[in-house]
Amino acid sequence: MRLPPLNAIRAFEAAARLGGFVRAANELNVTPAAVSHQVKSLEAHLGIQLFNRQPRGLELTSAGQELLPEISRGFAHFARAVGALSGGQLAGRLTVNAAPSLATLWLVPRLGSFIQAYPDIRVRLLAADVAPDLHLGKVDIRIPYGVGTFPGLKSRLLMRDTVFPVCAPSLLNHKPLRRFSDLRHHTLLHDIAIGTDEPTMTWARWLRDAGLDAGAPEAHVEFGNSILLTEAAVRGQGVALGRMALVRNHLETGRLVRPLKVSQPGDYAYFFVTTEAGAERPRVKVFLDWIERQVQGDNFD
Repeated sequence: MRLPPLNAIRAFEAAARLGGFVRAANELNVTPAAVSHQVKSLEAHLGIQLFNRQPRGLELTSAGQELLPEISRGFAHFARAVGALSGGQLAGRLTVNAAPSLATLWLVPRLGSFIQAYPDIRVRLLAADVAPDLHLGKVDIRIPYGVGTFPGLKSRLLMRDTVFPVCAPSLLNHKPLRRFSDLRHHTLLHDIAIGTDEPTMTWARWLRDAGLDAGAPEAHVEFGNSILLTEAAVRGQGVALGRMALVRNHLETGRLVRPLKVSQPGDYAYFFVTTEAGAERPRVKVFLDWIERQVQGDNFD
């Protein structure tokens, strides 16, 4: 059987998994036009249409939906073969501890694609606030949110984030929010668990930068973590400062909107942390490769 070019298959898999040519292009380090061309060449080779090109994005046809899991399994077989040659087997448990907010709002929604691609890896996802000691061997990977100091461990910058105001669209039906001064008429939602060296996540900083009284408005609600804060914003209880990694899915589905088109770089970043020995394990390597591809498919502006 004459197989289609591997680049065409990779382009289709990335576009289908990430939901668009632009994200696939970012992951594959090519242009969106190149991804589109590769997908069209695959469709021509197979004689079937794999995507419906909609104004708001791509939609898999029934043929595309049938092909995608088979392609994903094929790539997983390649990865297992390479893993076996690199000094170990992929099969087994992989324990990951991530910052609770990232685990809930960013990692879990994406984790299904990793599980599908690597069915032999038994993922255990933890979300403990207290950083586990990786040298004890009970946890393979940490994904913390912070300034990036990890003595005695091997770390890698995973992603920096941006911060901006978010709210439920229903909130704007009652009170406009077109400029910072309009915040006086809204309830502000505060995350009281942020660090003292994280001023970008405080309303006081944003109000002062806008030339407003940092004590106004008086209406506010405080939450003990960003998961509660985000859920309150989704339910229309006020305006929150959201981090892109945590609110992206809500923005894409329309549960949240950005009423003020401004943003600031986050003070902290997310890191991928493991031990020196752990970094050489095939399971850790493929997870790092997978999560970096997820990050590359995201836009943090």
